[in-house]
Amino acid sequence: MPRKPAEQTVQPDAILKAAATVFYRKGYHGATMAEIAAEVHLTAGSLYHHFPSKEDLLCAVLDHGLTQITRSVRAVVNSADPPAEKLRAIVQIHVLSEIEHVNIAAAVIFEGRALLEMPGVRDQYVRQRDTLEGLYRQVVEEGIAAGDFRPVDVGIFVKTLFGALNWVSLWYREGGRLTGREIADEIAGTFLAALRPLPADDTPR
Repeated sequence: MPRKPAEQTVQPDAILKAAATVFYRKGYHGATMAEIAAEVHLTAGSLYHHFPSKEDLLCAVLDHGLTQITRSVRAVVNSADPPAEKLRAIVQIHVLSEIEHVNIAAAVIFEGRALLEMPGVRDQYVRQRDTLEGLYRQVVEEGIAAGDFRPVDVGIFVKTLFGALNWVSLWYREGGRLTGREIADEIAGTFLAALRPLPADDTPR
């Protein structure tokens, strides 16, 4: 298919998906702007019109992925639901986002390391990542304060949960034994069981 001339527009979301696909396939350092442009049948010059550099494009991909999931998670966290229901709901959001946008999810997980090497954008990326983790921490802390969850090291618990959630995009296969929602329920159930208060006589000494 011939490439579109520079003056022909392409939706930014299409470019971000194309970039995420190439980053997923070749890694940030191995990807080229020409390869990303080819994914949406653009000339390289036209792609540079939208995004001045590969660094700008990576930032946009990561910002897109983190902003979308953070907005949805925040709405649940700010609701009046009990902590256990909040945790189950945000795990659902996280898992479904991972499998519906697998290339963007993989870029957020793996190519975030590339951003940590870029002083000009590192702080913004870390701030966005920490904001999302902070929402999870808030739910766990609410549950502990209410007596619904047993006391845990919240930071370690949330990072462990994130590790499980973020890996789903790498092993999930459409049409497999479980649907995305069933996988999310299994993960949520496992971590909620780990937070269940211990009987009085089982309290660690």
